Formats: sequence, structure tokens, C-alpha cells
Amino acid sequence: MNTAKPILPNEIVYLEADQNYSILHLKNGHKSLSAFTLKHYHNKLGINHFLRIHRSFLLNPEYISDIYKAGGIFFIKMSNGKHIQVSRRKKLLVKNL
Repeated sequence: MNTAKPILPNEIVYLEADQNYSILHLKNGHKSLSAFTLKHYHNKLGINHFLRIHRSFLLNPEYISDIYKAGGIFFIKMSNGKHIQVSRRKKLLVKNL
């Protein structure tokens, strides 16, 4: 029987929305699909320090490797190499980082 072990918040690089599901991108390179929305995770006690920089992404600030601006649009580069665009409404949040 295959038992799933719980994923700790410090193992999550970022969460990505996929309709009513969430894809958890882990630091070991694996992905895990969850039946919960990003809103559920954003309100969860263990990951309340994660940043919601887009309606489809929730980032762990420990794994942000760079923040840059290209053509008036902010992007965040994660430690796994993923470049994520910041929504225009969350621009101030990123500027304050």
C-alpha cells in the first residue's frame, strides 16, 4: 500500500493554480497535485508567509532568487529556474521586497 507523507511548507518552492486544483512544485523537482485551491493554501496557517503575486501563483519567498523588470513588467525568478510574471496589481508588493 502506498501512503503519502505530508509535504512540509519549506519543501514547497511555489504553488500553481490549475482550475480548482493546485500544483505544488517541490524543491526536489517533483510536483504534487492537490484538490484544494490556492485560496485554501493562502489562508493555511503554515504557509501564511507565502506571497500571492498573481492569481495563479503562490510563492515561497525563501526560494526567490531574483526580481527583475523587463518592459515595464516585473518578473520573479525562482530557485528552480521558473520565471513568473507579477500581476500589475501586485507590483507594489514586489517593489517593497
